[in-house]
Amino acid sequence: MTAADFSNLHLQYKAEQAEGEVPAVIEHDFPGGRMVDHYFVTPSPAFWADEGVQSLDGVSGILFLQQPDGAPWKILVHEPSMIKEVVFDFPEEEFRKMLADNAMILPGEPGFTPITD
Repeated sequence: MTAADFSNLHLQYKAEQAEGEVPAVIEHDFPGGRMVDHYFVTPSPAFWADEGVQSLDGVSGILFLQQPDGAPWKILVHEPSMIKEVVFDFPEEEFRKMLADNAMILPGEPGFTPITD
């Protein structure tokens, strides 16, 4: 998977899920510890066409999971029953490009502006 496979990434806070979007979670490290944030993301047609994704009984959510020591991120794709999942490696550069392409800064990272209302 590449950054081009995920667009329209935005926080779920006070947002409604639009057609084509999937609930997503980003679990990441920041200077104060580890954080889990909830988003919506639009997967690309290439994502939906992937053999592993096609083998699921639908997709209920996507987890972008940071790995230790700079190892590639993991993308865990969950089906509604949560019995099966598909896992992809996601290089740090591609993850950061996905964030940049969607004008996103993760909470806890420099430049993030907290939502105050």
